[in-house]
Amino acid sequence: MKRKIFILNISFILLTLVFTPFIHAQQQHQNRHQKQKGKAKLFTLKGKVVDWDYNCVKKAIVLIPEISKSVETDESGSFKIIQIPQGQYHVEVFAEGFMNYSSDVFNLEDDKLKYGIVLIKKISRQIVVTATRTPKLYDETPVKTEIIDSRDIKIKAAANLAEILYQTTGVRVENDCQNCNFSQVRINGMEGKYTQILIDSSPVVSAMNSVYGLEQIPSDMLNRVEIVKGGGSALYGGNAVAGVINILTKEPQINKTNFKLHQESISGRPFTNVGFNSGIVTKDLNTKAFLFATYQKRDPIDLNEDNFSELGSISNTSFGINFYNYFPKVNGNLKLGFFRIFEERRGGDLFDKPPHEANTTEWIKTDQIGLSSDWKHDLSKKLHYNLSFSFIDAKRDTYYGSHMDPNAYGATKNPLIFLNSQLNYQPGKHVFSLGFQYKRDQIKDEAIGYNRIIEDVYHESGFFIQDDFKIGKTFSLLTGLRLNKHSTLNRIIITPRASILVNIMRELSFRTSFSTGFRAPQVFDEDLHITQVGGEGMMITNSLNLKEEKSYSINSGFDYGKQIGNNLIQFSLETFYTKLFETFILHEVSRMENARLFERINGPGSKVYGFSFDFGLVLGPMLSLASGWTIQRSKLEEPEPDFNSREFFRTPNSYGHVNMHYKNNKLVDIYLSLAYTGKMKAPHFAGYIDEDRLETTMPFCVFNLILRKPINFSESSRASIFIGANNLLNSYQKDLDKGADRDSGYVYGPVKPRSFYAGFEFSF
Repeated sequence: MKRKIFILNISFILLTLVFTPFIHAQQQHQNRHQKQKGKAKLFTLKGKVVDWDYNCVKKAIVLIPEISKSVETDESGSFKIIQIPQGQYHVEVFAEGFMNYSSDVFNLEDDKLKYGIVLIKKISRQIVVTATRTPKLYDETPVKTEIIDSRDIKIKAAANLAEILYQTTGVRVENDCQNCNFSQVRINGMEGKYTQILIDSSPVVSAMNSVYGLEQIPSDMLNRVEIVKGGGSALYGGNAVAGVINILTKEPQINKTNFKLHQESISGRPFTNVGFNSGIVTKDLNTKAFLFATYQKRDPIDLNEDNFSELGSISNTSFGINFYNYFPKVNGNLKLGFFRIFEERRGGDLFDKPPHEANTTEWIKTDQIGLSSDWKHDLSKKLHYNLSFSFIDAKRDTYYGSHMDPNAYGATKNPLIFLNSQLNYQPGKHVFSLGFQYKRDQIKDEAIGYNRIIEDVYHESGFFIQDDFKIGKTFSLLTGLRLNKHSTLNRIIITPRASILVNIMRELSFRTSFSTGFRAPQVFDEDLHITQVGGEGMMITNSLNLKEEKSYSINSGFDYGKQIGNNLIQFSLETFYTKLFETFILHEVSRMENARLFERINGPGSKVYGFSFDFGLVLGPMLSLASGWTIQRSKLEEPEPDFNSREFFRTPNSYGHVNMHYKNNKLVDIYLSLAYTGKMKAPHFAGYIDEDRLETTMPFCVFNLILRKPINFSESSRASIFIGANNLLNSYQKDLDKGADRDSGYVYGPVKPRSFYAGFEFSF
């Protein structure tokens, strides 16, 4: 035993003698390394996290995995990580509602390095309000909603609402007059009168304002646009047969000011668009204000060299302010809004002379003043209510005449008041909404030259109840009932609506909606617009026995979306069917001096049906592809009386778009788009031609290109310079009528011919 202990002691001594020098050397090396490390320079990494719209992303986690250091972004999206040794690192960012971000490896060698990070929103995590009038994630909403956000508006370099809606699947904006360029929006092929246009969820775009309103509402006023096809929700009136377009104005989140200059050349004639908007936010975020102002001016443009304009002159000035205040003690939000839009437009010839000294003139001077207030109050987590008031005072002076007619002047006044009250109660998985709405629409229109005086006041009230029921993670059911009373009708009309959402799997969902609607026999949009045909005006009156037009619609579709790393793929397929009863149609009943008189009567009925599909692909933050197409049919049950046709006029059976966006902050952003419109039937009335005839138009394609160079001056100041071309191939209508006796309503092609533009935006 002693021998074994002796051998172990000798072995331990020998091992100690052998390894002690190596251990001592290693300790000296470590000591030297620690001393060098203590003397090594430490660095600071600063940066800002934003989304694709350059909005700050607050409370995002910014991590450097190599040293396990992380921070959270502040209210402005900024972050700072200090005391970082020199070396190679990469950054990872995590934020709710956004895809995880991982940067390339970089060398940290410069002190206080600045790093900009752009996050991609997750699929379908956008907030929508149109279906329920309450903020709700889109992927939890049974009603399908198309969203055009501020990023899309900026990419398109859109000046107004008409250009914002361009290239939206199932939506077409068309120019309907060669003189004044009256435009309307069609959803699934149905005329503009079937679509309800809202501003901040209030139907204040009146009969008169809708005639030219698409071009009068400036993009600087808007944050985003939500589009619901079909009825889908009981919160809106019966006029929402084809769908709802909800224009949502901006609520600022940070102090930010933007300037924009957009200069366009259309066939060598200038179009100028200057815009300004500014957001003001207090430090406690309880008080906010948003101001905007725009100016647009376009010279008249003659494309077929007949000395009559195809695009009339426009001068538009708009400004407004929104004020927001949150009252934390009572948990309430107040919004006050004001805007004014003044526009003068004119088409025809001899622009240097008064309208009545020209051969043909359509001249319109519009002045709109809008006031609104909205109060939202959370009484508890389960109970809250909303009260809102909107007022639009719209006036316009007009001249619709030809051959130097001194009596073709007119004037219209159209004040509109809208009141809304809504109570929401949330017991468990239900959200019950109960509300009452009232609208007063007064129209006084005088056209002495046509012996026309319209002086009416329309009262419309609606009571609605709606249940938004979330049945587990798989099913959601939105049901509602609306009772409508219109002053032109002697009975209450009931319009039930229902929508279902089925989340088949995480990436795949199914939505279907059923809705009913009606249109009361009153004056609607184009009734207050007189189209010149052969030097004569077209007037429309209602038959004494005219009944309301009724409808029911079914919309169903699938949405698929999947994230693969930093890439997104989306696909949707939607079918739609709308049946109209007692369809309003027009037929000519007589001719009077300087005018043709048409009467609106009830037809036998009609239907619109078809399908549309969207495809989107996002390859990281730099490249995205999108395409949307609609195939449809629009038929009357019996042929209309003037041309013996069963097809809806000016409604193509197929149309769609394809676009590509390449985003490179170091070089240039590129946006390419192609829009296709198929054949359609268009009425062509005698004047320039010898007799009325129904034309079949040729299909056309419009190719657009935009190049944008972003410039970042600092974390809070940035600019961009852009150049672009609309309708690059000049696919414009070739068979336009000519002269004073032309049919100015025979317009079916693209809104504008080939044009080039350039501009810049600056924000700080």
